Amino acid sequence: MSVAERTFARIETALKGYLRILPTGSFTPLFNSSQESATPQLSEAAQASMPDGLLTYLKNMNGKLNSILSLLTQQSLQEDFPVPVLIHDISGAGLRLSASHEFRLGQDVEVVIALGSQPQTLAGATGTLIREEEHRGQRVWALEFKEMRDSEREKIVQFVVSRQREQLRERHLSPSS
Repeated sequence: MSVAERTFARIETALKGYLRILPTGSFTPLFNSSQESATPQLSEAAQASMPDGLLTYLKNMNGKLNSILSLLTQQSLQEDFPVPVLIHDISGAGLRLSASHEFRLGQDVEVVIALGSQPQTLAGATGTLIREEEHRGQRVWALEFKEMRDSEREKIVQFVVSRQREQLRERHLSPSS
């Protein structure tokens, strides 16, 4: 089944995003998620052979480095993707966003979505603005994803599923009115 034939769950959210307008007919992404570094994991044997306190020190240092890298990444994103956006809802097929920028229907864009902050989780995609609408008194644009790596779509789908679980837990735990 192709991505276009799949249906994706959509959730409301308030995520920060970064956008750039693409040249006509170009869907070549600038953002590359492989720039994000995975946290290396030490084996239990390696951890056991370390002097007391060294593992704690290394974990603290890793956290500080992640914070610095997150700030540098954010500065780079703001330079490469000059239009800040607020994402109102998201699915594996697209999203709705608002911005202080004027767009036109059919415009091709690349967007980077901040799905989490600690550690920073970013997902990027290119797409086309397919609809303009009113949402809670604000003008929003519907973006249909066109080109996206499977790993990027998987991050978004995992984010959506995680949020759906949270919402179900909250409903289950809250007393009925």
